[in-house]
Amino acid sequence: MTKKLTLAGVFVAISLFMASCGGGSIESDAKKLAEMQCKAQKLIEKAADGDMGVIEESTKLTKEAAELTRELEGKYSSDSDKKKLAEALLKAMGDCK
Repeated sequence: MTKKLTLAGVFVAISLFMASCGGGSIESDAKKLAEMQCKAQKLIEKAADGDMGVIEESTKLTKEAAELTRELEGKYSSDSDKKKLAEALLKAMGDCK
């Protein structure tokens, strides 16, 4: 009986952990993408100001951001998830300074 209760407790704990991790994944994915895009934007601004040494890094980061965008579009394929991702991305990009 004790083994059954312990096993049930483990399953409940795992379920709670998985639910808590999954709930914020759209926001965390959007934040990660926003950080990449923000950094690439800042590098482009530096290049526009005459610092041509950052062009290669900016290009690489832009490609990585585009790849992550494709991954996220596949991961969040429902219309409601796409909308949530877009909203979370806009919110996270608002912090780009």
